[in-house]
Amino acid sequence: MPTTATLADYEAVILAVLHDRFAQVYRYWYNQVAYVTVVGSVENREWLIMFACEGVLESAFVVERPEQYLHKPGFEYLGLLGEVDHEL
Repeated sequence: MPTTATLADYEAVILAVLHDRFAQVYRYWYNQVAYVTVVGSVENREWLIMFACEGVLESAFVVERPEQYLHKPGFEYLGLLGEVDHEL
């Protein structure tokens, strides 16, 4: 995001990803704790949004090489957001 971006701009990106039915949903395991991870495109950049299972936002950032990043140990693909949103 540009240095002039506001918190509202950051929140808008997060909401755009979370409203994208074609965003990819993963479960990420860290120290035996599961996190919901949603990856979607905003302005031709792939954003990763990660939440604790209680719904608390943990992180949101641009993923430069999602095909490599999301194949790291710990990531488990669940499906498209439009397919699995009722399970989250």
